[in-house]
Amino acid sequence: MTDKPDSSPARVFISCGQTRGSDEYATADAVARRLEELGFDAYVALQEQSLNGLRENIFERLEKSEYFIFVDFKREQLIGPDPPVCRGSLFSHQELALASYLRIPVLAFQEKGVKQDDGILRFLQANATQFTDRHLLPSVIADEVRRLGWDPNWRNELLLERSDPTQHGDARMMAMGAQKTGRFFHIGVRNRHQRMMARSCYIYLEKVTRLEGSVEIPLRAVELKWEGYLLPSAHIPPGTVRPFDAFYIFHDDATRLQFQMFSDSTEFIPHVQGEGRYELRYAVVADNFPTARGTFLLDLRSSLPSTTLTQISGPDHATHINLNE
Repeated sequence: MTDKPDSSPARVFISCGQTRGSDEYATADAVARRLEELGFDAYVALQEQSLNGLRENIFERLEKSEYFIFVDFKREQLIGPDPPVCRGSLFSHQELALASYLRIPVLAFQEKGVKQDDGILRFLQANATQFTDRHLLPSVIADEVRRLGWDPNWRNELLLERSDPTQHGDARMMAMGAQKTGRFFHIGVRNRHQRMMARSCYIYLEKVTRLEGSVEIPLRAVELKWEGYLLPSAHIPPGTVRPFDAFYIFHDDATRLQFQMFSDSTEFIPHVQGEGRYELRYAVVADNFPTARGTFLLDLRSSLPSTTLTQISGPDHATHINLNE
């Protein structure tokens, strides 16, 4: 497995007001561009008008973000306080509450005149930085990001990766009472987090499709084996790669896949055999990370040295397959 880190940058969720007819849209875009110049993947949250929009855009993006920028623009003046103050953006405060629940690092900024320590800010002790000039806000935010040492070169995710389509390892093993040689093909699981151990990681083969004829092969859920490890679940330290046995092939049976799996029933063994091209999708489930998936193209040949396993989806990989090749 390669030790080269994936190039996808850390994601920053930018939560700020989007009042129509104001300069808030332009300010939010300028903040995003400034963060992208620093190497981050910036996302500006737009106010959603439906529950599906919240789930598919706001909630999903927020859950996957490594950092959170909270910008509280002034709204209407509140009645009663002396001196006068304004309320902040209700929508942004709701997103701030979700970021707090998800334990995402927060940088908070409030326009001068907004009621301080209002809502959840009072409990987060976020020490919001006040600003007066919206045009200068992108530079103010960039300065704070640099001061705190926010790092664009990591993500809160696991990645399935395979850089060499011909990678394999041969091993002698017992099969049907005889010593046989198997060729093992591996896939690496990279923990891209800076500090957090990926705990209790399990591997599953989710889908197998024979591309000639688009025939999907029936599968049952069963745990696969980590390379050189005898238990179904394993931990992955931050910044490291742990390989698993995607499958193996006996030298004297070159067109049939074999699987190392935790089951005492043959009913759970996938039946993948015959020369051809197959699409295999694997998933890694962990206690404290989102589920990671990767899709791979198996070119299975009667000549074992000609068999390859190539990544076709995941970081920096295309997902299009030409069935006529």
